[in-house]
Amino acid sequence: MPRCYCLWYKYHVRTIMDIFPKCSVCHQQFVLKGPAPYLLPCLHAVCETCVTSAAAGVISCSTCQREVNLTDTRLKKDAVRQKEIFHLTAKHRPTELLCTHEDDGNQAVCWCRECEELLCEYCQNMHSNFKLTRKHVLQNLSDFKPAVSNIPTPCSIHSHDSLYLFDRRCNILICGRCRFEDHADHEVEKVDVVAESILKQLDQHKTELATLQAHQQSNIQNIRRGTEITDTTSNTLTENIGHTFRVLRSQLDQREKELLNDLEGQTKATKTSLRTQLNTCEEASKKCSEVLHYVTKVLTYASQSDLLELESSVREATRAFLDTAETQTQDIPTAVFNTNGLSKLKSNISRFGAVVTKELKEEYARDRETQTEHDFMAEMEITYEKTIDDIKKRASETTHFLLGLLSECDVHLLKPDVLDKSMVLKCIHLKYDTDIVNLDLTHINTEGDLINSTSDTRSAGKGRLKNYWGTCSTIPLPLADCPQYWETETRVRLDKTLPREILILEVCVCAEGERDMTHYVARRPHAYSLTVRHCPTHKGICRITWKEGEEVLHLPDTIPNTAGASHTLHYGVVYDDARKKIVFIDVKENKVMSTLDNVDSSQPLWPIFGVYGAYKDTVSMRLVVGSDINMTEEKKGMIDKALS
Repeated sequence: MPRCYCLWYKYHVRTIMDIFPKCSVCHQQFVLKGPAPYLLPCLHAVCETCVTSAAAGVISCSTCQREVNLTDTRLKKDAVRQKEIFHLTAKHRPTELLCTHEDDGNQAVCWCRECEELLCEYCQNMHSNFKLTRKHVLQNLSDFKPAVSNIPTPCSIHSHDSLYLFDRRCNILICGRCRFEDHADHEVEKVDVVAESILKQLDQHKTELATLQAHQQSNIQNIRRGTEITDTTSNTLTENIGHTFRVLRSQLDQREKELLNDLEGQTKATKTSLRTQLNTCEEASKKCSEVLHYVTKVLTYASQSDLLELESSVREATRAFLDTAETQTQDIPTAVFNTNGLSKLKSNISRFGAVVTKELKEEYARDRETQTEHDFMAEMEITYEKTIDDIKKRASETTHFLLGLLSECDVHLLKPDVLDKSMVLKCIHLKYDTDIVNLDLTHINTEGDLINSTSDTRSAGKGRLKNYWGTCSTIPLPLADCPQYWETETRVRLDKTLPREILILEVCVCAEGERDMTHYVARRPHAYSLTVRHCPTHKGICRITWKEGEEVLHLPDTIPNTAGASHTLHYGVVYDDARKKIVFIDVKENKVMSTLDNVDSSQPLWPIFGVYGAYKDTVSMRLVVGSDINMTEEKKGMIDKALS
């Protein structure tokens, strides 16, 4: 016999045997002529061998780890599994079934459901010819299917009578004679009535269990999906944390270089000054030595007449030198490394960053409110070098002075007569994140502008945007509890007439997970966006504001759709996490384009910037931030009105 066939046969036999139920104690498969199965209270099966040999009368089910004390529990034979074993044997191992009609050892070929007997070919023919059994339905073993048998069971006491009644008090099946002899005063019902009632209960149990299993399967899918989401979130956060700390390390390295360069410059300047002083002192010392040396010679060699002749010359030379070369004590310059705020910096680093779960969101929000209040007060104290209490006491006297300070610090009061942090507008210092800009479609030039074309030199690196046409800021928007403001100035030159729905630019605020989902984020659920694009509705170039994937407002006729024309688009963005508002402003037209309310700030929001239409136009976007913003009174009034 070929080896491959032997391997297949062994595998086939092992697969068939795996179908048969197993004992929950010894794990041996039940077979038709083996130890009978018994039913445990947990509905698992145990073989007769394990029941009779149970140590100390205790059986432990390995499937559910439940222990059964046989002294307290009387196990019954598992009739259902016995029939299951018989059915599986008939289907998968029919050669083990022998004729039960004559017990002649012949191979059985069919099954009589009415007689509940296995018949060989000879007995099958005889069975079909007898008048009493010729109408019985015979099933070939190859077509054998499980079926419920309702053949009455003979009474063990009255062998000629069948068990067709059920005694509820004794909980046993009885015949008609038993009913009148030993069970006359008991509650008795027909077996079919009781069975029908039990079938209904079992159907109800089946329905309930099926519903429960469906819920469990749904929970399993949700848990598995949660595991996948957790892995995805973990990978994303790992990249974000790595990127954040790379930026921080880069900033620290840059600061270190700046300090070392500053120190080097100061060192060179100091050494140059000291070298000049040294040369001067050495020259003076040389002249002093020469005069002193000659005076010493005069004292040694000069006669009285020589002294009289030389006295005036020596006196004039000495006096001239003493008058012009006055001896001074030189102070050695010293320097120290200023580490003011180092303890606070270390403390901030130890508290920086948090991975916030959904369950901790409310607690995080409460902590955030406390933290931002502290940060705001601390910032005000540092900026103005006064305590907040002192500012409040003298507010009426120092309003104009405070406004001047605010203007110098890129912070503005929207209302001069209101000293309230909700009326403080911060012109924050945003920067393009050069580490993640999509270099496949855009780049940042040497002037720091975002351009809608690829760069001549494209450095590889992990974490770069792959889908979005642009970049975002280096850090998310801080939770300052006061309005924050920045602007973009975009120069657009149309090389061709723009076709249908071509984008020019996008200025947006969105959640971190939305930044690279598609080539622009306006249609994403956690995004608040201003786009400029060709609009098929108005047949021209429109400004469109979006909130959480839905269009809010169309403003047509942004620029003429004419090839060769150049335009400058100047837009401002106000983000107010306290009021949950975002305002888009047209700086050139000096008007509010759109105000978006109920902004979801439960997770950090990132400013994001996109430029589009390569080969059809040239788009160059510049960030206008901090002191570069021209904050006029008219603009402040417009922002105040939009936020009110």
